[in-house]
Amino acid sequence: MKSLSKTFVDALIIKQARNRLTFKELSKITGVNNITLSRIINKKTTVSRESTFDKLNDWLLGEIE
Repeated sequence: MKSLSKTFVDALIIKQARNRLTFKELSKITGVNNITLSRIINKKTTVSRESTFDKLNDWLLGEIE
């Protein structure tokens, strides 16, 4: 399991808002379940699987368009 820092979650929220993406749209782009995204972005969880973290990190870094 990978710990999700406040900075990481805040970066997700900002990029999602800038791109005006719903959880469902973000889910399709990243390959992460929309319920999982909701729990992360609404700060209801502080850990995730390493694969989930990697997918979201790749999207934040612009490796997934």
